[in-house]
Amino acid sequence: MGRRKEKIPPPGTNKDPTTNFYSRKKWRMVFLSNVLELQGKKLIPRGMQIIGNALMKNRHVVKLELAHNDIGDAGAITLAELLRRNDTIQHLNLAQNKVTDVGGIALASAFIPNVSPNGQAGLWNRTLFTLVLSGNEMGDATLLAISKAAACHRDLMRVDLSWNKIGPLGTKCLGRSMQRNPNCTYILIGNQIGDEGTEHLCEALKRYSGKGTSSLNLLRNDVRYRGAKAVGRLIENNEYILDVSLHSNTLGLRGMQEIRHHLTSAPNRLRSLNLSNCMLGDSGAEELALLIDADLPTLERLSASDNDLTDIGGVAIVKALMTNNSLVAVNCSGNSFGAETVELTMKLVEKAKVLKQLDFTNSIESSDMRRTLAFAASDADGLSIDVGEMQEDTYEGTVQRITEHMQLTLDAEAERAKSRKGKKRGKKAAST
Repeated sequence: MGRRKEKIPPPGTNKDPTTNFYSRKKWRMVFLSNVLELQGKKLIPRGMQIIGNALMKNRHVVKLELAHNDIGDAGAITLAELLRRNDTIQHLNLAQNKVTDVGGIALASAFIPNVSPNGQAGLWNRTLFTLVLSGNEMGDATLLAISKAAACHRDLMRVDLSWNKIGPLGTKCLGRSMQRNPNCTYILIGNQIGDEGTEHLCEALKRYSGKGTSSLNLLRNDVRYRGAKAVGRLIENNEYILDVSLHSNTLGLRGMQEIRHHLTSAPNRLRSLNLSNCMLGDSGAEELALLIDADLPTLERLSASDNDLTDIGGVAIVKALMTNNSLVAVNCSGNSFGAETVELTMKLVEKAKVLKQLDFTNSIESSDMRRTLAFAASDADGLSIDVGEMQEDTYEGTVQRITEHMQLTLDAEAERAKSRKGKKRGKKAAST
């Protein structure tokens, strides 16, 4: 005799610690809602199996939130089977669940047409729009499988694979996937796709992406100057990309030169550019100043924070801002500017017409300079300058100001005492 198949209980039974945070009555109620929020419930694979089984024939839940549940690969395999059978769920969030490529490939397989052993058409998902897999342990194999799945399931609109372990190999199939499904957006923040992966991604976007792709965010992806060159080529003559972030990469001077060259040599519609923490240095800041000086008509927001800039870079940027008529907000926080930058910024305050916000937080060490700049900006009509907390003074500076204040108080008291003494002498002389 074969082993009897284990009967999966309904969620909420007293003996099941993974789902008894709700009673069985409460579970019946939550299964009737459009959104099922189960974030951080410690479901683990067993709880996922119980809930997945209960959702197989559910026709109410459209959005399923399962982040922070440690379901692992076993739970992902359960969800893959659920996706094959459930045609109501449209949005699935599996962020931070310790899923590896094993679970990632299983999930991708739920969208690929297949044939059952008896020769009939199998089951696959045709209704999911959004799949969030951020903060897991997935690599190239998952992105390859997901890109193939997106080519089959053309209603899949958004795949979030940020903060995983995807390298350059995973991006190689994106061209074919975007050719078949140009409206699907891949979010790859916080991976390791590097220059090679950036080149593959940008080539696919350049050839096949459509109006649905309005931003490119490659934060913390080991992008260097070759990757910056690929991004620059993508932006050239592009009508859809509006926002680009290369935050926390290693562009350096050469990368900044590539970005500046491509943005100024051909038309684009770029609205915001984030180059924070890209190791630009003062040489890169001078290239950035040339970009600002080019006065791109659509570029409104620019960030160059945390780039080891000194007065040399600060002066170059502020000088360029003097003649720019497009930028509305500029972020230069986390650098090291001195008197020359502050003095020039005072002149900028008087001349600025379009620029509305300039962020110098943690960029000016001198408390006196911060006060001077903040006071000047407070009198300006349009431009607001953020210099950070005014209380962050050194111990020596605080002691010096207290001493100066006490000395002024003592001098004033001495002057008043002298005045009173003079008046008394005058009265005595009058009486005699």
